[in-house]
Amino acid sequence: MACLLRVTSRAQMARSLSHSRRHSSYSYPFVYSNEVRDAKADRKPIVALESTIITHGMPYPKNLETALEVEDIIRRQGATPATIAILQGQLTIGLTRDQLQYLAKAKGVIKASRRDLAPVMAARQDGATTVAGTIIAAELADIPIFVTGGIGGVHREGENTMDVSADLTELGRSKMLVVCSGVKSILDIGRTLEYLETQGVTVCSFGESAEFPAFYTTRSGYHAPHRVSDASQAARILQSAYRLQLSSGIVIAVPVPEEYAMDGNVIETVIKNALLEANNQGIRGKEVTPFLLAAVSAATGGVSLDANVALIKNNAKVGADVAFQFQKLRNADNLENALNIGVSKSTAKCMTNSSRQFHTTCRDKGSESVENLIRDDSAGDVLIIGGANVDRTYRVTEDQVQLDGSTHACRTEQCAGGVARNMAEALWRLRDGRARLLTVIGDDAEGQYIQDIAPGLLLDGCIITNARTAIYAAMFDKKGECIMGLGDMDIHNHVTIDLINKHINVLKNAPLVVLDGNLPATTMDYVLKLCTEYKKPVFFEPTDRRKAIKALSSNHRVKYASPNIMELRAMADFLKPKNNITKSNDLEEIINLSKIVLEFVDLLLVTRGSAGVVTIKSVNEITDSSPINSHEFEVRLYSAEVLNHIENVSGAGDCFSSGFIYGVILGLDECKSISFGFSAAKEALLSKRTVPCTFNKHNYNETIKYSAWSF
Repeated sequence: MACLLRVTSRAQMARSLSHSRRHSSYSYPFVYSNEVRDAKADRKPIVALESTIITHGMPYPKNLETALEVEDIIRRQGATPATIAILQGQLTIGLTRDQLQYLAKAKGVIKASRRDLAPVMAARQDGATTVAGTIIAAELADIPIFVTGGIGGVHREGENTMDVSADLTELGRSKMLVVCSGVKSILDIGRTLEYLETQGVTVCSFGESAEFPAFYTTRSGYHAPHRVSDASQAARILQSAYRLQLSSGIVIAVPVPEEYAMDGNVIETVIKNALLEANNQGIRGKEVTPFLLAAVSAATGGVSLDANVALIKNNAKVGADVAFQFQKLRNADNLENALNIGVSKSTAKCMTNSSRQFHTTCRDKGSESVENLIRDDSAGDVLIIGGANVDRTYRVTEDQVQLDGSTHACRTEQCAGGVARNMAEALWRLRDGRARLLTVIGDDAEGQYIQDIAPGLLLDGCIITNARTAIYAAMFDKKGECIMGLGDMDIHNHVTIDLINKHINVLKNAPLVVLDGNLPATTMDYVLKLCTEYKKPVFFEPTDRRKAIKALSSNHRVKYASPNIMELRAMADFLKPKNNITKSNDLEEIINLSKIVLEFVDLLLVTRGSAGVVTIKSVNEITDSSPINSHEFEVRLYSAEVLNHIENVSGAGDCFSSGFIYGVILGLDECKSISFGFSAAKEALLSKRTVPCTFNKHNYNETIKYSAWSF
């Protein structure tokens, strides 16, 4: 097969990786290709592919042609290929065409198994991931299905040499489903199957026969413990393993297509001769397998290479089909979980299925099957508009702080910040990439730092040339309480109406719009006007007491606002100066202040730190003609869990708001949405980062304590 190839130099590869790192994250050890990142965001099935088959399994250009054909097969089956490799020290999930070509021609690429990953990355070298290395990377990226040619195993005479592939132990401690053509014929297949049994790995033959395949041949003389007839059955086995929380892998052994299968006696003779030659040359360890494969190919006149290419293509088709079927089951499980944690009987939007193309109408549990609840979904990403900055914190280690010019010992840390940015990253992680941030940053080191935190989060046009990225500096006492904050935030004035209009379609498709108080007043008013016109619910985060009044300057109501007590006072004072409400931090003051602010907000979430949250809303509709005192209000007090140890308080409030919004978008009631908020805030408090690297959403159905009454 002819294919068009472009020469890729190491310098070009460096530029390609430099571009990729703009979308990488310091919190993750890997970067995604654009194709894989989009597939993750769209909940599309993804298939992981190893890279040693390119660097050590086939000669150039056959290796490149095969890699491209395998990826195209996976795409045609409705899945996304993710070839995995280490390029100049960067673990990369999904390679571009240029990167594949670079790897196919590169010399001295290190064969990277578990033991090699860290050294190769630390030395900024190129590494081709083995089955074991690819399993580790795929699990980090939450890609549950991996396609390869054949897995490693116990080498012949392994009882004497103790030469056992790390692939087997990795399969024993991973949740990966690996589609392969069994164990390479050069290995001891019987002992390999015994070792897999010891590791608790589920081994299944694929198709009509229970015979375990032997790579180049369809039969090995051994039976697989289980058999699956098609991709759907394989996907159901993986689903069951996930539900049981098994921490051991699954091998789906697919025989080589019959027309490419080799004669077992011939291949056995060739392998024995190659083993003798390897022993004579003193070849040991990880160099044995590529040597034997090359020797077998030479001895068979290239017939074994043709079989190798045919079986990997066939495995790719099967693996993509399994991934597609499993994604359907996974989406159904996500929806089932949303129902099980108590979606209300009334119509509610629930978890999306794959491709961002449907939502669900959730009714009473049991009234419809999960499949029947799936409908078309026009809702897009949550749009968050506001400030992004780099936070620098200084935590004083002395007991007393004297604000008289004295120098105090402290610990200094830096992380990404900004209320809108924090909420956007939290929602981006909670919703698997389904959040977009509209902000402005400079083309400086701080701006690059912010870009690298969450790949794909930032919308286009948000980088201002020759401008300083916003900086926020906070000083904390020894207990972690903030003493003073300083901000260089002038760049936020560049969040203009023109920038909003550039992304008007994102706003139109958003299920909810989040605004923080860093926006210029004119931009805030314009966005609120658009949200009213397009009937988009707005969540307003005041940011601080001086910016809390910005949303109230408009004539448009907002759906949610989350002030603390100081911000609530500022909002009430703006709406009703000289209101004579007692300035004591107690519930009565919060209620009286809220009665004023509820003229412009549907639901107030008043945050009280470790004391929890108070929610207040009007039970009946508020109109301009009716006095506020004539209305009935519902007040709920939610108690937060007291933590004995706290790592960082900077992003807890923003993560609370994001967790609450996440629950709202799932269609959960107020109580469960608040529970989601508390869970997200707890994870933030226990993390050293402003926003945790991951959120454990399985814990978000916890019971919380609250009391509620109307008055």
